[in-house]
Amino acid sequence: MKLTKFFIVVMIVVVGVYLAGCCGGKKETVIVPQTQPTTTLGQELQDLDEAYKKGAISKDEYETAKKKLLEQRSKEK
Repeated sequence: MKLTKFFIVVMIVVVGVYLAGCCGGKKETVIVPQTQPTTTLGQELQDLDEAYKKGAISKDEYETAKKKLLEQRSKEK
């Protein structure tokens, strides 16, 4: 009987500590810096053109991807 009460008390303490750690305490804001592309715009356009010429993507897919890439890069500047 004493062992059961001891176990219950230990479990209550463990759950309390867990909840205090995950739900309470200091709130921190994490700022994740945006990374710059590792390839140049020219290289990405060449890769896209090569994929089109090899038949990996259609003409419509090529034009859509090219437009999206150019828009994305112009927003970064």
